[in-house]
Amino acid sequence: MHDIANIACAVYRHSLSQPEAPALVFQGESTSYAGLAQAAAGLAQGLRTAPAWRSPSGRPPRVGILGSRSRDALTAMLGACWAGATYVPIGLKLPQDRMLAILAQCQLDALIVAGDAAKLLSPELLRACPPLVVCQGAAHASGTLHEHPEGQILQACKLPAVEITAPPAMAADDPAYIIFTSGTTGLPKGVMVSVASARHYAASITRTLELRASDRALETCELGFDFSVHNMYATWEAGAALYLLPATQVMNAVKFARANALTVWNSVPSLAGMLAQLKTLAPGSLPSLRLTVFGGEQLPESTVQTWHSAAPHSTIVNLYGPTEATVFCMIQREPFVVTEGRGVVAIGQVLPGCTAAVVDEQGQPVPDGHTGELAIGGVQLALGYLDAPELTAQRFPVREGARWYRSGDLAMRDAAGVFHCLGRIDNQVKIMGYRVELEEIETHLRSASGVDLVAAVAWPVVDGIARGSVGFVARTGVHALDPAAVITRMKRSLPAYMVPNRILSLDTVPLNTSGKVDRRALLAALQAETV
Repeated sequence: MHDIANIACAVYRHSLSQPEAPALVFQGESTSYAGLAQAAAGLAQGLRTAPAWRSPSGRPPRVGILGSRSRDALTAMLGACWAGATYVPIGLKLPQDRMLAILAQCQLDALIVAGDAAKLLSPELLRACPPLVVCQGAAHASGTLHEHPEGQILQACKLPAVEITAPPAMAADDPAYIIFTSGTTGLPKGVMVSVASARHYAASITRTLELRASDRALETCELGFDFSVHNMYATWEAGAALYLLPATQVMNAVKFARANALTVWNSVPSLAGMLAQLKTLAPGSLPSLRLTVFGGEQLPESTVQTWHSAAPHSTIVNLYGPTEATVFCMIQREPFVVTEGRGVVAIGQVLPGCTAAVVDEQGQPVPDGHTGELAIGGVQLALGYLDAPELTAQRFPVREGARWYRSGDLAMRDAAGVFHCLGRIDNQVKIMGYRVELEEIETHLRSASGVDLVAAVAWPVVDGIARGSVGFVARTGVHALDPAAVITRMKRSLPAYMVPNRILSLDTVPLNTSGKVDRRALLAALQAETV
């Protein structure tokens, strides 16, 4: 059968071809492809037939998903797709003001509240909600959910069962999802990814990684982090089983993988660094893994060595890509090329259907071996930013008839055609008049301390000028950190202005909702003098 133009099509396809095969496993309970499809189709029917449902002209409906990674949240997301809608994830850890900003920007047509997330719906949030709210948990039934002042609240558990029917076809350029990323203005910006781009990515990466129906793949990401799109849709494209690691169980990820004999690991490298710090990543501790997918941030060479010891039967791939290019657009396979002087794995070469170039400030290609901004092209480019035509035109310029995305990442292509990411342009700071890349400081801090999980921030900042930097190192427990010795070692390889003024060890290095080191939290701690 031909795929339907809907990102839920793989779940539907496998509900027919292998209905009893596990599609999703959460908290020890397995949901088959037929069960997941039926739950999503029922939720979609409940949305479409609700009196408060509206189907706007000129665009697909938009359905918000308020929840953490769980069976409910993923069913909600698929239900939105099955209704022919664009899904918009809203994370539970977002401050209320940010939730309100997203609700105001999106003009949602419905909001599905996954699990017990209804407790977050304050009267102020409910007033900002769309006319239709669907509650999957028991909060409304128990009276703990406030009444919707101007709309309708449905309980998913009371929706009637329905026959599994195919999700509706959507136009290729309809948004499949809108994911919000941080914006330079302080307001979140919504990245709109089309159905065609999302479907291409799922099919392409499944072939590239040779995923199998027999695989058991790890899900470590929230819906608001687009790595989740890879984890969900690549797994389901292959007809494999997706194992959700609850957010509260992240520190037990190795035990979880062993207990479920997982074959595919998907995570940011920082999670591996944290597990190594916790001493759970012992040699041979992940014997069942055959494939490890790292992405979302730079992959240290030292993490690769630690991981090979822990997962001796697993190959590793390093994936790179911004949300604006539909999850990942570049791949580096083993044996890895390491970026000279950085100790991190190169980002490699483009995936099928994608293009890349290193360009100068005018958007013109620079010679191999020279540094510039990484520009990305091809079929996976996002539609642009929600209701931000000027920003879209600025970040997605058209040059010589081709549309590109200017990533904001510093990059270099070597003579062999391998791309290297050299950090964020906005992580370039001036310290005492010198331009410094924080990632370069972190590379040397990692080497000098012997710890993978590190961070650097420009500090103190006086009159808008950075006077130095501070390094942070995760406390490992093997031996006490000697900051003076680390600084001495860094002085051997860095000019004085790049050596941190202080090295601080932390029991826990703060990570953001995407699992990456949260530099803003570190700066806030320094400002409050709490570290």
